[in-house]
Amino acid sequence: MQNKTITESKKLDMLFVQNYYEQMLGIMQISAVLKQNGFTTDVILGTKEDIVKKILAKKPRVVGFYCTTGFHHKNLAIAKEIKKMLGDEILTVVGGPHPTFVPSAIEAAGVDIICRGEGEQAVLELMKALRDNKDYTNIKNLTIKKEGKIYENDISPLCNLDDLPFADREIYKNIEYIYKNKRYEAMLSRGCPFNCTFCSAAAFRKIYEGKGDYTRFRSVPNVIKELRDIKKRYQPTCFFFHDDTFVFKRNYLYEFLMAYKKEINIPFACLIRADLATDETVKLLKDAGCYLISFGIESGNENIRNTVLKKNLSNEKILKCAEVLRKYKIPFATFNMVGLPDENLKETWDTVDINVKAKPNWAWFSVYQTLPHTELARYALEKKYLGEVDVAETDSSFHENSLILKNHSEGKKMLRLKNMANLIIKIPILKPVVRIALSLPFDSIYSLIDKLLYFVFYYSKLTYKSGLLDRIHSAFFIARHMKEFK
Repeated sequence: MQNKTITESKKLDMLFVQNYYEQMLGIMQISAVLKQNGFTTDVILGTKEDIVKKILAKKPRVVGFYCTTGFHHKNLAIAKEIKKMLGDEILTVVGGPHPTFVPSAIEAAGVDIICRGEGEQAVLELMKALRDNKDYTNIKNLTIKKEGKIYENDISPLCNLDDLPFADREIYKNIEYIYKNKRYEAMLSRGCPFNCTFCSAAAFRKIYEGKGDYTRFRSVPNVIKELRDIKKRYQPTCFFFHDDTFVFKRNYLYEFLMAYKKEINIPFACLIRADLATDETVKLLKDAGCYLISFGIESGNENIRNTVLKKNLSNEKILKCAEVLRKYKIPFATFNMVGLPDENLKETWDTVDINVKAKPNWAWFSVYQTLPHTELARYALEKKYLGEVDVAETDSSFHENSLILKNHSEGKKMLRLKNMANLIIKIPILKPVVRIALSLPFDSIYSLIDKLLYFVFYYSKLTYKSGLLDRIHSAFFIARHMKEFK
């Protein structure tokens, strides 16, 4: 039995490591390209220790880590450990936003290759070279460390999204929590045309200058064909469209929603920009089956939002968007950040107050982390809010703390307010009580309140009309696995 297990494990070409219990479109897309060309793939999650054990058991030819800034600490630690144990039997590839903008990640012990930018073609070429025993040091988008030398290659042109195979949903068949979830993730496009300083979109556009249109859309027939296939094979109760630009192109949106209503006709959730949420657009979304919308406020202080973050979005537009969504009875959530450069406790209260006025079903409050090569990170350095652009290993989840808040005289109160924000939004009369509570060091209780409200008012609503037992199971499952996210 042992010899059979080792023989079978050698058949695995690429093993992906991810951090969230959700469908990850980037991993699914690369997996689909590899499978289309005859390669085998799998994906794993877990604590550092669990992942190392699984890699040692499966012994794939290549381990691929999707790496965002913050979670890179965990991924690099795993890469270092498995390379120490397996050496040249295995190649480690680190891709995603972090190595794209921190190419020095190639110097980390245990990292053989980093992939910058889009990975489908680059990873496919790598796997073909390994299969055919050919040189792989000149593949575009890859930086390779081999025999003590580093080979840095150019970025390849952007791909045509319609040329890609549909995302590989079967890669999650051994992860029941993801595979049996009836909410299916999908995207109609890639890229964002806006210039918010906290986001990496502008930095991505810069590295792809002259290499195609960064903001690209799939053709409507191509999207509908994929959704029809998902509907037939998996019977989802809803879709979640992750596009930053879902309502950006008015004619495209109209064409898609008409086709979607006619051929798919199941509820969906999406992301929008508040200033694009016209009465007509929201009515179209509602008529096509939209059951949940999320949009970014970021900061309730207009000066920070528009001068520091360059969101170019007024309070008036935000509140108008909320009004229109309530008019058409579409539940909605907002995205907000705490610990921004130039922010004090007063500005954090501004963010709470605008949400009280907007009345979202849930206000997502995250802790701002300085992402490399973003304009806001440079601003934070110039203003000396921090000494270097970094995310501490203990803060990798974007929920608990940040280097900026640790150095801030009001940082603890801002974190406490972040954790009690939704309590105020739901019950505004508690505002005076919360003001007093900000001076009391019951941080674990405030954090627990935040997590409980999150499951009740948001996470349980993500999947359309999920049953009570499903919600309870989901809450307990994520609670049990929280340690894996660090």
